[in-house]
Amino acid sequence: MSDILNNKKIIFIGNSFTYYGKTVIFKDYLVLEQEPRNNDDGYFYQLCKLKGAEVSVTNWTFGNHRLEDTFGGYCQAGRPCDGVDHFSYLKDKCYDYVAIQESSRGEGDKIIGQIERIMKIFREVNPDVKFLYLVHENYHHNKRVDMLDKTKEIEKLGITIVDWGNIVHDLIEHNTEIENTKYTYNKNTFVITKSEKDGFHENMLAGYITTLMTYCAITGEKAEGQPFEFATDESLNKEFSVDTFLDMYYTYGDTKTDFPEIMKSEYDMREIQKLVDKYLEEKPYRK
Repeated sequence: MSDILNNKKIIFIGNSFTYYGKTVIFKDYLVLEQEPRNNDDGYFYQLCKLKGAEVSVTNWTFGNHRLEDTFGGYCQAGRPCDGVDHFSYLKDKCYDYVAIQESSRGEGDKIIGQIERIMKIFREVNPDVKFLYLVHENYHHNKRVDMLDKTKEIEKLGITIVDWGNIVHDLIEHNTEIENTKYTYNKNTFVITKSEKDGFHENMLAGYITTLMTYCAITGEKAEGQPFEFATDESLNKEFSVDTFLDMYYTYGDTKTDFPEIMKSEYDMREIQKLVDKYLEEKPYRK
């Protein structure tokens, strides 16, 4: 049992880079109120529950939104919620953990200020709240040096770095390998191919890596040996249906992907878990 997370509250702040992979699953950016965004039962909740921890998960993710859109008082995300003060709907700010992830449209010269503002908001309610910063694969793919170079500075604020995107990117680029696997690890293994313009969101396998790495960063538990079968168990939630995911998000161009087979492979999933442990320990973003 993970006593660290039992009866704790965590909020995931971000956008589609968080919810596409099912770490959290609620994705209606037109729902502004907090109540329907509480009790999210995506991957993070399911993993905690399997480990005996009853955790309350709030899904504060809105498609195409930057931190500035969500917490800046005036949304400019190019959605029907433009002009909305999203922050005004966040009535309960008492959390034990806050997981922050910026948009692909984030700007390196603004990210520190945005995060400091968010930290101040939650610390005013709970001085002991802990923060995590999730780095997605898109920054690595697009060589967003302006954002990646800020990671060390963000860590110095006392924030735990969850650079799951580095693992995914290194596997895509074959900077690291799963030895003796029978599968071909490439972009389609982790990233959807929905359309010509939308070929950058993570899939369920990348979402599992995000979830596992976040969980282990909080608890200090090893990733190797953690459960993974729940991630494709649609009896837990219909959103975990692999077939539905494939029909929705692998529809353009070369749609061949091996992620469903990998997620069924005990060997491959254990090897991926070992990589999560390796990257959490070695912290390559510091180099």
